Amino acid sequence: MIMRITWGKLRPGSWNEFERTYKATVAAKGGTSKGLRGRWLMQDTADKDTGFAVSLWESSADMQAYEASALYRQELAPALQPFFVGEYKTYRCEVKYMQ
Repeated sequence: MIMRITWGKLRPGSWNEFERTYKATVAAKGGTSKGLRGRWLMQDTADKDTGFAVSLWESSADMQAYEASALYRQELAPALQPFFVGEYKTYRCEVKYMQ
């Protein structure tokens, strides 16, 4: 299993709009992607303009196919990009333990 973790800093005060856009795009349209096991959006409790998006994938190939898809590159990522203020990082991790 592969976990994809994205951390980002948003424009000040834009979290609510970002969350609505995330739900309308990533959650609504990307939810049936092959190999997707789950998806979470989390807001930092100490910095309300910072958050994490986490998704769990069956395989690295499934996650890479999603990232390379026209849906992700042409619709999902561009819809969220305007909210970020330069600080944005994605990590791809092999899951070593699950309970």
